[in-house]
Amino acid sequence: MSVESPGFDFDRSKLTPKYDVARLQQEVSDAIRGFPPYVHYKVIPLIGAGQPREGVTDYSDPDWTTWVAMPILGECPYISEILDSLECRKTSVRLLRIEPGGELREHTDPQLDLDHRNQVRLHVPVFTNEQVEFLLNGTAVPLEEGELWYLRLSDPHSVVNQGPTERVQLSIDVVVNDWVIDRITEGVK
Repeated sequence: MSVESPGFDFDRSKLTPKYDVARLQQEVSDAIRGFPPYVHYKVIPLIGAGQPREGVTDYSDPDWTTWVAMPILGECPYISEILDSLECRKTSVRLLRIEPGGELREHTDPQLDLDHRNQVRLHVPVFTNEQVEFLLNGTAVPLEEGELWYLRLSDPHSVVNQGPTERVQLSIDVVVNDWVIDRITEGVK
C-alpha cells in the first residue's frame, strides 16, 4: 500500500492509545536510578545510532545508520511492549529529561514532518507537572502523562519546565507508513 496522501494541515494529533502511567513511571524511575545528576537537559538513548553508512549526508534518511538497542532498554519491558505495539519501524528512541527550571529554547527539527513521509517523532510524557509548557507554533500542547502524541517538529517548538519536578518524555522516532499516517490522521487535533 502506498503512503501517498494530500498535505497535512495540522501540527499536532493525540493518538488513541493511553498507556499505564503508574507502570511507565515505575519502570522509568527504576531504569534511570543511579544515573548521574545533570544540568537542564539530559538525553538517555534506548535505541541509538550504531554504525553510520559511509558518505551519508541526509540524516533524515532512516537508513543513515544502523539502529541499536541500548542495554537500558532491556530494563524496560513495558517500553518495549509500547514500541512493539507501534506497527512501524522505529529508529531513535530516547528518554528526554528536563530538570526543574530547565528549558529547550525554540527550535525546529526540519526532517520531522509528516508531509515529508519519511520520519516523525511520537511523544509519550512519562513525568510532567502543571508548570511544564510545551509550545508548538506559539500554542501550548496539553501533553498529559501516558498519552501518545504526534507533533510536527519542523515547526517552531520549545519546552520550559517551571515546575518543582523533572519532566521525562519518551521520544520515539518512527518511519512513516500507512499505519502511522492512519493513526495520526485519526487522532484528536
